[in-house]
Amino acid sequence: MRLKDKVAIVTGAARGIGKGIAIKFAQEGAKVVVNDINDEGGQRTVDEISQKGGTAIYCHADVTDSEQVEGMMKTTVENFGGLDILVCNAVCATQDILADNLDANLKVNVQGTYLCCQHAIPAMKARGSGSIVIISSVNALLGMQGIHAYSASKAALIGMARSLAVWHGRDQIRVNVICPGTIQTEIWEPILKEQPQIWDEMVRWYPIGRLGRVEDVANMALFLASEESSFVTGAVFVVDGGLTAGLLEFGKLR
Repeated sequence: MRLKDKVAIVTGAARGIGKGIAIKFAQEGAKVVVNDINDEGGQRTVDEISQKGGTAIYCHADVTDSEQVEGMMKTTVENFGGLDILVCNAVCATQDILADNLDANLKVNVQGTYLCCQHAIPAMKARGSGSIVIISSVNALLGMQGIHAYSASKAALIGMARSLAVWHGRDQIRVNVICPGTIQTEIWEPILKEQPQIWDEMVRWYPIGRLGRVEDVANMALFLASEESSFVTGAVFVVDGGLTAGLLEFGKLR
């Protein structure tokens, strides 16, 4: 097991990418704190982990509230003795992304990540090392759609991660970023109701010929959380089926 006896917090783990990462970490031996504000969904993630023989607890905490985040760190230490891994995955609501709501995108995506890192780092220092994995997006790397606030917030996470990686490298705390492409999760449900064919239309942009699955991101997060990536920090990993490598459709114009 690649995370045996490690303690991990995964934010926004009631569904989607966060849920997939939490389950993957537990399967690899980690004790997982499942964080969300969706209590029912968060508990379902914990139940699924438990049913598969893993160890997890649910912790309700709004990542935009410093006191609640601090409380989550205390709960983690009290239950599991410390903290080794933090995955910052919480994101604002789909409707706020689509509405280009700047306040919501900055508050949850950027401030929430910052607060989680700020409160996690002391616990990791006490442990002697740590790994922080921040979930950004390909929207941080190229212009797509009209969701400018979301794209700006996800780009900000890359700058934050690099700064933290440099500053805390001597503390043996690594900070890395994952930029997923289109991953088929519940976050797309409101969009699919309006545009039922959107996934079929989007797949043509992906050189690998399919959209992403939750496990594609979870596997990368596992690598970055494990000792296999012990010499990796301040890096950005694109998990996008080749989307940002070039314009597949442009090549068909010849």
